[in-house]
Amino acid sequence: MRIRSLSTALALTCLAAVPALAQVNLTPFYSGLDSPVFLTGQGNNLFVAQLDGTIVSIDRTTKAAQTFFTVPDLASGGENGLLGMAFDPNYASNGRYYVDVTTTVGGVLNSEVRRYTNPAIATEVASVILRIDQSASDIHKGGWLGFGSDGDLYVATGDGGPGYDPNHRAQDLTSLLGKMLRIDVSADAFPADPDRNYTVPASNPFGNEVFAYGLRNPYRDSFDAATGDLYIGDVGQSTYEEVNRIAAGTSGQNFGWRPLEGTVPTPGLGDPIPPGTTPPILEYGHVDGDAAIVGGYVYRGSAIPPLYGRYVFGDYVSGHLWSMALDGSDKQALSADLIPFLHPSSFGQDSDNNLYVVDLNGRIFELTGTADAVPEPATWAMFIAGLGMTGASVRRRRSRQVVVTA
Repeated sequence: MRIRSLSTALALTCLAAVPALAQVNLTPFYSGLDSPVFLTGQGNNLFVAQLDGTIVSIDRTTKAAQTFFTVPDLASGGENGLLGMAFDPNYASNGRYYVDVTTTVGGVLNSEVRRYTNPAIATEVASVILRIDQSASDIHKGGWLGFGSDGDLYVATGDGGPGYDPNHRAQDLTSLLGKMLRIDVSADAFPADPDRNYTVPASNPFGNEVFAYGLRNPYRDSFDAATGDLYIGDVGQSTYEEVNRIAAGTSGQNFGWRPLEGTVPTPGLGDPIPPGTTPPILEYGHVDGDAAIVGGYVYRGSAIPPLYGRYVFGDYVSGHLWSMALDGSDKQALSADLIPFLHPSSFGQDSDNNLYVVDLNGRIFELTGTADAVPEPATWAMFIAGLGMTGASVRRRRSRQVVVTA
């Protein structure tokens, strides 16, 4: 991975060369976290999931932070740990939230979706909702969770690795890997099955949990708050990164992995191309340091009018951020080495549809409009110095935690 120099010019620049359509600032919001990998909003709080299992609650107004919960019994190393979380649509009354984690069961690496309950609302023993064998490798876990407007829980799974999906899981409709899953978790109690404690929606296209397939490592996905369309950032192998879209009311898409990487046959394989595959709405190649997409959100906030209705996403390796029109056209840069050592591990959205960038190096940035004050040089210097971010410390942190694998 390319380590950019911590220069004064980079530290103090704030999108001087951004196209007029997408004039935004990245404003420091919070720092000092430990490998944050996801952010979501609930009421006036932001909830940040860290790879070690700690969920931190941050008050949006005061920026006071406290530990909300620490998820126990997690596997570590590689892409293992706490990877995603989602609040139940009825969280205010039932206190339920869900996490996607990796853990070791009987000596075997597994992905688990677990349900917990906020003890301030109710007392409940943690429930394992879904467990999937991940013994093939410690990469390509996906890990995103999200509730659709239908009330069902969507679960993104990677192909489980290693590279090039040698077991063809992404195209196998009997496997839950390399998929977008949809399950119904609304019941108060489920059958006593240690691996499958949910019901399958009757409208799922294949009669099982699979909602869409042919994905390699869908790392960060989101629903458009206005349309209900589902956007998927799928990390490529060696040639292309892609953004896929599932229009609201549709299902059953095959996005083509592993026979296809983006819209081209995966180099060196020669797999037959399945008929009827759905191409990405956008793909980009591995140039200028880009190598691992991080899916984002369609901006539906009010603070940045030029960005409204555009999809915002980025690349973990290069640190580049972009926006695009919802059909994949008009891709525009939001940054070019703007923030020193930026490695976006996720984007996040609060309850008012404001957008945030989560940096694996421990920082949270908020996307703000150009009318907002640009941080003074001293502010940037304090923000960076507060992390102790020398080049050596960043290299140590990256060698310890790698979340997005190309």
